Amino acid sequence: MNVCGVASGASPRTPPGALPLDPTRGMIPLDPQNLVRWLVYILAVLWWGLLPAAWAADHAAAVTTVPELSTIWRVELFPKRRTQLSSDMAARITKIAPREGRHFEKGEVLVTFDCAMEAAQMQRARATLDAAEAKSQVSDRLSRLQATSKLEERVAQAEAAQARAELAIIQVKINHCQIQAPFSGRVIALSAQEHQYVKAGDPLMDILDEQNLEVVFLLPSRQLPQLTVGDRFQVFIEETQRAYPAQIVAFGALIDSVSQSVKVFGTIEGSFPELRPGMSGTAQLATHGAVPAPPPAHVAP
Repeated sequence: MNVCGVASGASPRTPPGALPLDPTRGMIPLDPQNLVRWLVYILAVLWWGLLPAAWAADHAAAVTTVPELSTIWRVELFPKRRTQLSSDMAARITKIAPREGRHFEKGEVLVTFDCAMEAAQMQRARATLDAAEAKSQVSDRLSRLQATSKLEERVAQAEAAQARAELAIIQVKINHCQIQAPFSGRVIALSAQEHQYVKAGDPLMDILDEQNLEVVFLLPSRQLPQLTVGDRFQVFIEETQRAYPAQIVAFGALIDSVSQSVKVFGTIEGSFPELRPGMSGTAQLATHGAVPAPPPAHVAP
C-alpha cells in the first residue's frame, strides 16, 4: 500500500487549474554565440574598471621619493688649462722646445726668434732719442735766456716725445722675440721647427697643464635636480685601476635637446702625479630627491 496515495512509478498529479511544470522555463538557452558575447562583455567591464587604478598607481610610482640612488657614469679627464702658442711677429725661429711631451716650468723660454733687425732698430731709436732729448734741453735753456721762441721750444719737446714713442714700439717687438711658458705643463704637439720662418699668427705648439685636471661626464637632464654643486663622488680610472675622490664644481650652461643630457664638471681632490689628461673611467654618484619617471604609456579613459 502506498502511504502517499501515489502509485509507484506514476507521475505526481497536477492540482486542478495549475499549469504543468516546465523544468527549462526561465533559463537562457546555452547558445555558443550568446556565451561568447557574455564573456566579452564581462572582460570589458573588468578592464575599464581596473584601468584608472593602474594609471593612478603608475603616477604614484613616478613621484615616489627615493632618499639615495647610486648611479654610474662614464667620465674622462680633461686639463683645465690648455692653449696653442702662436707667433706674434714675422721672423725665423732660432730655438724651440725640442720634443713633444717635454715638461716645462712657468716662465721658461719655449721659443726664441731671430731679432737681429729689431736689435738694430732699437739702437737707432735710442740714438734718435738721445739727440732729441739733447736738443730739447738746449732749447729749454735758450728759452729761459729768451734767446729762442716758444715755438722752437715746443717743437724740440715734441721731437723728444716722438723718439720715446719709437723706442717703446721697438721694445714691444723685442719682447716678442721670446715666448715664455704661461704655466707649468707639457708640450702636446709642435707645429713649427727650428730655422723655420713663420708669419704673425702662425701656430707654434700646443701645451697643457697636466696637473690641474677636471672630470667631465654627461648626465641625463631629467636627473639634473638630483645633484648639486659640492656633491662628492668617487672616480675609478681604468688606466691606474684606482679610485679617487672628486667633487662637482659646475654644470653645463646648455642642455642638448637631442640627447637630453648636460655636461657635469668635477675636480679631483688631492694631488696624484700618475693621472694624465685623456684617461677615462667611471664615476659613482649618490643622487637624492624625487626620481622622475616618464609618463605612462596609456591614457585614462
